[in-house]
Amino acid sequence: MVCQIMKKGIRHKYKFVVYNGRIKIYIDNIVFLSFNQIDFLGYYAFKDDTNLYGIDFYIKNTIIETSYKTKEVWVDILKLLDNEL
Repeated sequence: MVCQIMKKGIRHKYKFVVYNGRIKIYIDNIVFLSFNQIDFLGYYAFKDDTNLYGIDFYIKNTIIETSYKTKEVWVDILKLLDNEL
């Protein structure tokens, strides 16, 4: 799935790809996150008290923590995950 957002003159392109059992999430054609599909346990989205938005990805034996400065990018990544996972 690919979605594009136009905000303040900046267009971001998001893409979700599954290839050979590996999940890759791209932002503007750059790999943002990559992990094995079989090891994926879930994710948790939150807003912390420092005006950052975050998503924790739970992978077998580890947690990948991501942070976002804007709510728009955070929501777009969550929509992509909800539609594809």
